Amino acid sequence: MRLERKPVSDALGTILMHNIADGSGSRSLKKGIFLTENHLAQLAEIGRASVDVAVLDLDDVHEDGAAAILARALQSEPLYLSQPAAGRVNLRSRLDGLLEVDAERLLQLNLIPGITLATRRPQTVVGPHQETDNVGTVKIIPFAVPRRLLDQAVALAEHRPGIVEVRPFQPGRRVAVLLVGEPATHDRLRNEYLPATQARLERLQANLATVEAVDQESAAIGQVARRLAEAVDLIIVASQTSVQDEDDTVLCGLRLAGAEATLCGAPVEPGNLLALAYFPRTPVLCAPGSARGLKRNAVDLVLPRLLLGDRLDRRDVAALGLGGFLTPAERGAAPA
Repeated sequence: MRLERKPVSDALGTILMHNIADGSGSRSLKKGIFLTENHLAQLAEIGRASVDVAVLDLDDVHEDGAAAILARALQSEPLYLSQPAAGRVNLRSRLDGLLEVDAERLLQLNLIPGITLATRRPQTVVGPHQETDNVGTVKIIPFAVPRRLLDQAVALAEHRPGIVEVRPFQPGRRVAVLLVGEPATHDRLRNEYLPATQARLERLQANLATVEAVDQESAAIGQVARRLAEAVDLIIVASQTSVQDEDDTVLCGLRLAGAEATLCGAPVEPGNLLALAYFPRTPVLCAPGSARGLKRNAVDLVLPRLLLGDRLDRRDVAALGLGGFLTPAERGAAPA
């Protein structure tokens, strides 16, 4: 592609580089259009003798065509594509799920001159019943890119798993809530934790199967948790006091009952006082106090992955620290 200034009479079929204003200052012609005879007449009418244009070489691919080709190479189930416009195509998910991004290949693709792919944050919940179904956007920066550069990008995009993938939720996962505290607090814990927990589970297509309450005593906690672990896919513990130590009563009780790989604390604010434990087939999420509300916290970073069967170890939780300080704007509120 060559950028040139041409006489208006010689600009037919080239691409307009800049917006053109009429005598009143209003936009008369938009950048990026292929100039037709009518456009040239408009330019002559407003007194333009020359115009800055882009002239495509034989091996150039126009921005809309290039964006569409790259987006199709990126596309996999359950993604669908918007129509190309101004060198842009959005990738959207037709199913609710968890976004996965191959960060290294994304970087390699974005190092190719003139070609960009921006994605949502990895492991963001996306889909038609979430805040947005948009997962990424392809944008070709210049008016056209050489075929050889587009071919490089397509080669990166065609490999599977894709640079951008959505792991659909598994409807019907059964979840138990275990309320832990002095008996006098059980009703309060139920009222504080259940509405937000129910909303989170519905958003992730999981079912609240049962709610039980137990005194804050290790043996009792372990006994109930072990029984629940045989009947559900996930246990959420909501305690009178959040777990702050590996030897906390809750984690001791879970270990006594056969849970393993317990960990306490997450580098996420709000939600530092999150803890995890695992029975052989059932994870246990010990919720921080911030789980009482729907504003985003550590639970929203961990719960979708647990429901999809991920087993998060200490390294996985430690990695949440990058971007884990959630500002008020980032916290938002999860959809009801």
